[in-house]
Amino acid sequence: MAQPGRRRMYLGMAGTAVMLLGGCASHRSSAKVDKQWVARVPPGELGNVREAQLTEDHAREQITRTQVARQDAEAEREVAQRNEDAAKSRHEASEAALEAAQATGDVAAIERAQHAACTAQHALTLAEAETAWRDDAVTTLKSLEVMRQRELDVADAQLEQAKYEAVNANADVRAKELSPGDFSSAVADARRKAADQQRQVDANLQREDQAKAHWQQLQDQGYGGSGTQQP
Repeated sequence: MAQPGRRRMYLGMAGTAVMLLGGCASHRSSAKVDKQWVARVPPGELGNVREAQLTEDHAREQITRTQVARQDAEAEREVAQRNEDAAKSRHEASEAALEAAQATGDVAAIERAQHAACTAQHALTLAEAETAWRDDAVTTLKSLEVMRQRELDVADAQLEQAKYEAVNANADVRAKELSPGDFSSAVADARRKAADQQRQVDANLQREDQAKAHWQQLQDQGYGGSGTQQP
């Protein structure tokens, strides 16, 4: 399972996606409404526009939050990688010590070296598992960043659609220059891209969960926090 805070982030992402996708891209909509046209609409008739603007603001905020989470995950991966490198060095040293002990023929020395080599191997196995999990976590958050952008694309398209509807309802003749179908198509296209990316995030999250479960399983089997197996 993902960490609680990160899991809440994923759930929040899914909730936002449902809200956006259930409404009426990396490429922004070409259907735009002139700001001056919107400024001529009475404030009391801009309720849907303001609501759409709030949704867009929220989508932008979520992009920033996800970027920060991804940076934190990358830092955690770097720590895990350094721990793995250190564990690998200790394992190599223990193997060399075992060879040296075997060359002496001293049974007691060989047994001690074998135990040390086994402990080092356990530590390396655990460290490798954590690095794999941390790496998958970064991959998940990178795909989530893309998802956040897709959500913003949906919000942008919906905002432009709300602006068009407000201008059109205000009987602005210039609205006749625009096609309602263009706005609907822009929203539909953004929703489709967001749905595609949502599936990618789900797949990455599943792989991350499996990697973490494997790491936790190794710990539950008797590996200590330092990677040593407990007697």
